[in-house]
Amino acid sequence: MQIPWQQLLSTQRHGNRSRSSFDRRNAFETDLDRITFSTPFRRLKDKTQVHALPDNDHVRNRLTHSLETASVGRSLGVAAGDRLMDEQGGCDGLTPSHFGNVVQAACLAHDIGNPPFGHAGEDAIRRWFKENQSVLDALTDDQKTDFLSFEGNAQGFRILTQLEYGRQEGGLRLTHGVLAAFSKYPRSGRSMTIHNAAQRKNGLYQSELDAFAQVAQSTGLKPINDQAWQRHPLAYLMEAADDICYAPIDLEDGFELGWISYPEIRALLDPIAQYAIRERGSQLEQVRFLRTMSIAKLIGAAVDQFIEQLPEIISGTFSQTLVGSSPLGDAVKQAKQAAREKIFNHEAVVLRIATGHRVLTGLMDIYYPVFMALHQQQWQIEQLPSYERHLAHLLGEDLLQTMQEKPTQSTYAVLQCLTDTISAMTDGQAMRLFRRLNGIEL
Repeated sequence: MQIPWQQLLSTQRHGNRSRSSFDRRNAFETDLDRITFSTPFRRLKDKTQVHALPDNDHVRNRLTHSLETASVGRSLGVAAGDRLMDEQGGCDGLTPSHFGNVVQAACLAHDIGNPPFGHAGEDAIRRWFKENQSVLDALTDDQKTDFLSFEGNAQGFRILTQLEYGRQEGGLRLTHGVLAAFSKYPRSGRSMTIHNAAQRKNGLYQSELDAFAQVAQSTGLKPINDQAWQRHPLAYLMEAADDICYAPIDLEDGFELGWISYPEIRALLDPIAQYAIRERGSQLEQVRFLRTMSIAKLIGAAVDQFIEQLPEIISGTFSQTLVGSSPLGDAVKQAKQAAREKIFNHEAVVLRIATGHRVLTGLMDIYYPVFMALHQQQWQIEQLPSYERHLAHLLGEDLLQTMQEKPTQSTYAVLQCLTDTISAMTDGQAMRLFRRLNGIEL
């Protein structure tokens, strides 16, 4: 089976700006560096993974999770590239490192669009628009769906292709190969009759449909309808890296916090690790070793599935995930279920998630009138009444300067500017601003 990997791993840059002629990195290594040094990536250090504002400094946040996922993604990409070379005798001059770099870059950015407080933050923004639907009256049905189904994946694509670098053309100007591999759900919020792993959520807003159409054309991704495309094959490896970095690592964090016992973790991870662990050292060391061996086994299982299912992946008929469909899928499912029961539903997690939900809906209440007033005054901050002007200045001069340099005109764009601003905040930043604005802290 001949697969056009050279096209799928397109090095065409979004925004059509070339690199310096002195740059000796391959195109995907450049993407890795651009993501690593970007402001939205740096903000992930203070965004919830599972534990919002944790007291224990050792548990993961979105930044450490993204780094770990990128490490696993590189291993998956290199291993898959090696297998492809062995079975196909070369891939249009590409090397296993190219595959590894693409998956690593996609993984590094996979949570870059997450709002504060993780999935609770997404839900808070969605719920605010559902409870205030009159603010959407001027929008088309498709535009309304963007807000009623606010999604971190879609926000991530928006950041990478438009928002970062002061809204310059092309955003971070990444390669189309990496942008396609990043796009876990390459469709808009329109309801879909096809339900599989690649179409489970919306990963594109109306404002970025044209941008993804360029990516799809460059990489050869086939359209499913006018607002949905087939998933890039390496997006399955990016998804697998994310899955692999959940259950074993969540259990490790839960053990460090004292929320799940060592015997329980042994019972859950032994079927995945499949390794006779020697009972020496502390229990924490043994848990970490089990996590390491579990990840190694899951990488091998995911790569096996990728190679085996590649014809269906390319044709668009593969409807599952690589980890879920592997022989270790049931054991992983049990580990995830235990993590939900013991960790995600722990009182400390639930309380902080509820707090985060209240913080974000409160900030939306406060800042919606400010953004509408800015729009009415052509984004001239000094024309605002004093109260709204003070609230606007609290957002930071850099953001306000960008608004004035490239003012938005439509109601849709103004509401996106609002969600861009709120979702870009870190957990701590959102919490501090909310407390100050409510007189809890001065």
